[in-house]
Amino acid sequence: MVTPTARVLKRFYFIEREIILLQAGWLPGIEHWESKLLIPEMMWESSVLARELRNRVLELRFPERRITVDDEGPLLELVRRCGHSPNSIGAVLTLGEVIKPWLLEAYRRYCSIADLIGDGPTQFFLHHGIADLESQVARLEATAAAGLQAFPAQAEAAQAWCAAVKATFAALSPDLLLAESPPAPAIPAELLALERPFTIARKAVRDPRFRVLEFAWPDRHSPGNPGEGPQLQARQAVHHVNEVWAAEMAAACLYDLAPDAPHEFLDDAARWCYDEIRHCRMGYERLKAWGLKDDEIPLDAFSYDAGSEADSLVRLGIIFYFEATYIHTKSERKEIFGAMGDRLSSHDMDFDWADELIHTHYGKRWLGHFLESAGAGRSVATIKEEARQAVLRQQSRAAAGAKAATEDAARRVLARVLLAVGGEPTVR
Repeated sequence: MVTPTARVLKRFYFIEREIILLQAGWLPGIEHWESKLLIPEMMWESSVLARELRNRVLELRFPERRITVDDEGPLLELVRRCGHSPNSIGAVLTLGEVIKPWLLEAYRRYCSIADLIGDGPTQFFLHHGIADLESQVARLEATAAAGLQAFPAQAEAAQAWCAAVKATFAALSPDLLLAESPPAPAIPAELLALERPFTIARKAVRDPRFRVLEFAWPDRHSPGNPGEGPQLQARQAVHHVNEVWAAEMAAACLYDLAPDAPHEFLDDAARWCYDEIRHCRMGYERLKAWGLKDDEIPLDAFSYDAGSEADSLVRLGIIFYFEATYIHTKSERKEIFGAMGDRLSSHDMDFDWADELIHTHYGKRWLGHFLESAGAGRSVATIKEEARQAVLRQQSRAAAGAKAATEDAARRVLARVLLAVGGEPTVR
């Protein structure tokens, strides 16, 4: 019937939200590169399903427009505790082996008993959600296995944590998610003994298999002429791969602000995070196609770390500052790379440009919303200036030798690119 259906779908909605927040919170602190690339995509897919679940609950409960947690609190607290992994590999492993398979089975059971005619809209989008979860579980299994191999020092604690969470969820059948009022789950002592209360990383973690620097390219510390020809191609690819920081900042803003924001903010922030990791992948695939190995690719955390001492609105302002300040370069480089015959880079910049136009709208909309809610007399313009100052402070903290290391990395990247595309090596 309609009322119990709405109750169950509301439960699914809040669980999806908690899983999105868990993934968003962990993203900046994940070392493993492949996991860092995968999490934003899963966040966005989950946000699409969460939106459909929420809309369906509102349809079924019309004209009631409020969706509140009510007696779901203990269940959501258990999901939240799954983020208290002792390390990031454990968080990824637990997502793939416990949390997402548990939710996948609940969705399958729901679809097996729900009415295909009366509840047809739910059946439609849940079948798409099931397909996404099946793919996520398979990809997480492979990614977590690679993470355990790449970071063996984390393996024992990660596997012990995953085993404890799995034992906890073994006592919580997915059928309970379909009950009118599921019992409060017990938190076993074994889980409590292993957990490390989660705190989001305010300075981003980088995979040591890459060339980790304070600044990935010379213009990160000394803005100047971007160059032309192969130098511009190399520079743009390095900047693209380093947009991992923007995915992390969007995730951090989601984690910080979504709990008290309209649901639409979660939608936009998850999409923003996913878009930025796609830009990161553009640069990564471009550099790999030119023959660079991971340990030759420079990665920094400069832009994310600029917000480490700021409040949540300035962190949102930092990502908006970069989007709004440099958006004109996207369309310009689409034309430049096209004229050079580099169709792939031109294609990447064209789609990047389309995304950034959306992101500037996100920034203006949500900064305006949060500033109005805070009523503290700040404006979008003052937040943007605070963000700019935070970036300048981060640049001023460069350690001795950081600029020389960046110059050396840039020369090496350009030399590798020149082998692939030809040209004379110069770095400005």
